Amino acid sequence: MVTPSKKMLGVLLLCPLWAGEAVALPSDYVNTLRGSNSGGGYSRGNTFPATAVPFGFNFWTPMTDANSTSWIYDYNRSAIQAFTISHMPSPWMGDRQTFQVMPQTGSVTADRASRGAAFSHANEIARAHYYSVRFNNGLQTEIAPTDHGASWRFTFPSTSSYVLFDTVDGKSGSLTIDQANGVVSGYTDHSTGWGPAPRMYFYARFSKAIAESQKVSGQRAVTSWVRFSTSPGEKVTMAIATSFLSVAQAQSNLEQEIGAKSFDTVKQEAQNAWNALLGKIEVEGATEDQKTILYSNLYRTFLYPNSAWENVGGTPRYASPYASGHPVKTGKVYVNNGFWDTYRTTWPFYSLLIPTRAGEMIDGFVNGYKDGGWVTRWSAPGYANIMVGTNSDVIFADAYLKGVRNFDVAAAYDSMLRNAATYSSDPARGRKGMDRSIFLGYTPQDRVGESTSWSLEGYLNDFGIGQLAQALGKTEDAQYFLNRSLNYVNLFSPSVGFFRGKNTNGTWRTSDADFKANRWGCEYTEGNAWHYSVLAPQDGQGLANLYQGRSGLANKLDAMFSAARDYDVGCYGGVIHEMKEAYDVNMGQYGHSNQPAHHTLYMYNYAGTPWRTQQRVRDVLNTQYQSGLGNGYGYLGDEDNGELSAWYLFSAMGFYPVSMGRPEYAVGAPYFTKMTVHLENGKDLVINAPNVSDTNRYIQGVSLNGQAYTRNYLPHSALANGGTLDFTMGASATNWGSGASDLPPSLTTGSAAAQPLADVAKGGIISASADNAASGEGSAQGFDDNSLTKWLAFQSTPWIRYQLAGGAKTVKMYTLTSANDFSGRDPRSWTLQASNDGSTWVTLDTRTGQDFPWRYQTRAFAVNNNTAYSQYRLQINETHGDSITQLAEIELLGR
Repeated sequence: MVTPSKKMLGVLLLCPLWAGEAVALPSDYVNTLRGSNSGGGYSRGNTFPATAVPFGFNFWTPMTDANSTSWIYDYNRSAIQAFTISHMPSPWMGDRQTFQVMPQTGSVTADRASRGAAFSHANEIARAHYYSVRFNNGLQTEIAPTDHGASWRFTFPSTSSYVLFDTVDGKSGSLTIDQANGVVSGYTDHSTGWGPAPRMYFYARFSKAIAESQKVSGQRAVTSWVRFSTSPGEKVTMAIATSFLSVAQAQSNLEQEIGAKSFDTVKQEAQNAWNALLGKIEVEGATEDQKTILYSNLYRTFLYPNSAWENVGGTPRYASPYASGHPVKTGKVYVNNGFWDTYRTTWPFYSLLIPTRAGEMIDGFVNGYKDGGWVTRWSAPGYANIMVGTNSDVIFADAYLKGVRNFDVAAAYDSMLRNAATYSSDPARGRKGMDRSIFLGYTPQDRVGESTSWSLEGYLNDFGIGQLAQALGKTEDAQYFLNRSLNYVNLFSPSVGFFRGKNTNGTWRTSDADFKANRWGCEYTEGNAWHYSVLAPQDGQGLANLYQGRSGLANKLDAMFSAARDYDVGCYGGVIHEMKEAYDVNMGQYGHSNQPAHHTLYMYNYAGTPWRTQQRVRDVLNTQYQSGLGNGYGYLGDEDNGELSAWYLFSAMGFYPVSMGRPEYAVGAPYFTKMTVHLENGKDLVINAPNVSDTNRYIQGVSLNGQAYTRNYLPHSALANGGTLDFTMGASATNWGSGASDLPPSLTTGSAAAQPLADVAKGGIISASADNAASGEGSAQGFDDNSLTKWLAFQSTPWIRYQLAGGAKTVKMYTLTSANDFSGRDPRSWTLQASNDGSTWVTLDTRTGQDFPWRYQTRAFAVNNNTAYSQYRLQINETHGDSITQLAEIELLGR
């Protein structure tokens, strides 16, 4: 078989006869069982066979454990206990807003173990647009999805046929059966441990009259059944839809999306929807298994995030998961995303292939910020205290810089500022440790666990904020956050050659003698020092300089692959599944099984050795992804919201977004002889590598639109505007792309390590016109690197002065941080002055009409100054109306 052309695909999408076509459709290759041979102790994806429309409101899936809210489908089990509506983003986050359906024959059984129906995978079809299973007893269930609903078709083998309705133990709800009209409706309340979710309402109707119905006593809240009088082999359909607003809206959703459509029509429309997206990539030179991997990965990438809004009389409305009581709002909202995972691959993939939808989804998360004051770190659907980094920051910035504009950029930028510049007392909102990390230049391990990961992810996101600020003309913010993105140097330890955890007082978490690069946890999230050893792609040259130059960076990367693959359980205290999977990757300490490593191979481009990228990326593509046909395998490690899948897709195309926040991609090498990417603007990106193979994996030369191309990175515009990339491949490594002018750009130029501006107000003498030292709110608290303390002056126009230790220094920026108390006490207007003798003062900066929208907010101000001074004085000229002045922290940033 061959993959259809775009023109042919358009013809086939109109054809109702899917089976027996001479040309396979992309959706025919999707295997939703990939990754389902998993559990809490070992992950080959930790997925479940979700049938849905792209980015849909609901998932529809079989359950081999009808009382699980995590591992609901296990490939190794031989019986299905229910089919369910699901909204599960990950087994680790758990399911919510569920409702179960189980067809039965002969007699009804509510007990889950007893009602489980035996089946064989040979009688199971698991596609994105269609799920079907024929049980050993002859009963068949088929499901075809819409956005908010699904059409079900049951084929009953006997005259006594039932459909049982159920929910997970302990979950409340209500169910009403309108036997006369063949309708079942009600609601379930099913949240997760990450906070309450809106109530889910459902409305279902059957194609056949209900002969009998009953509520099952002594069971769960909604456990009920309906019986049909059927002839053997008779088909009964059920149309069902859900809503987070009301039963009436669930009924409306059903009418909008299904109405009087037949099961086959619904199935065809779902397949059309998937082919429209899956068909964006055509491939030549792929085996049948490779096509299964490719299109199944596309399915996973386009499965998340999920819409959570509904069409109410032509207006988009949603029950907000971010505000107390879930008030109904106007607009669109999206949920189900772990940004720590997905910022690396899926979001840049959306910006390239479906930029309009990307903007709509981003705006959906920005709406969450408007409702709840913060963007979630992990949407499930509301705020969850899990994983590190506020990675929506770099997602939003990257999309904007790649031309995505259809989202509220101003609100998105505000959300980024709040994440990066304010302390949050709620561990589920914002970045942890911001009361100290802003001023120390790193997150201290003695205050925040996994501190090195928090720090490194913070620098990446600060880079994204700086890039967006620059694009929006916010020059002071750009200067400040780009400077902060260089603070990775603060955590690099030359004595051990790794990034490592540092305490508040500046000491390392461990002594050099006790440091182990293969020790998991402690200052690292789901990894060790090796996994985080090159996590500074925003400044590849500066990173190389820490390793004594480009050759040193190349050697460090090589050492990662040659290192023993063993692990020390470290602060986890025992083996976690990520350790076992990383071991089984069998590539030294390179852990492709988890997200922190996914940029690593492309860092060879910064080292000037892109042939290593070409070599190793192909090794990963060959060994770390499986079709899952016949065994439920697919990945090593958790396939979080499409992230592992999108890594494969980018790498197979021959490029990768290694430095998020820059509109560019590092070049790897194509995996197939030809890939054609159909872009949203109607143009095609054609990637040719006619002689590529496992042997011919090295680039000999590249041309872009017929012109020789030597840089080992590609600008976004070269791809997004369509064009042709021609790769000449060979069996020997070459020096293509290795020249100094061929490397991706970095913040640092030259051979020295980065030297970010830092607070020079350390160890000096502080004085003020008004002090409140007796109450612990004196002038010293204004310079103590802690935004939870403050300088409180019982004046509306006080001054505070700092005499530097060690002589004069040049201050280029300064920061002021609002305190906890009334905003009326915040400075509104002020002057910064400098002196070398304490009597003659020079005005460096004057500000008026300034605001601090949030408590504990740090704002930065640039100073046009090249002179070194030994004393600096801040004169407050006006507050926001109060007679008392407060500031939590003052920094003088210089060198």
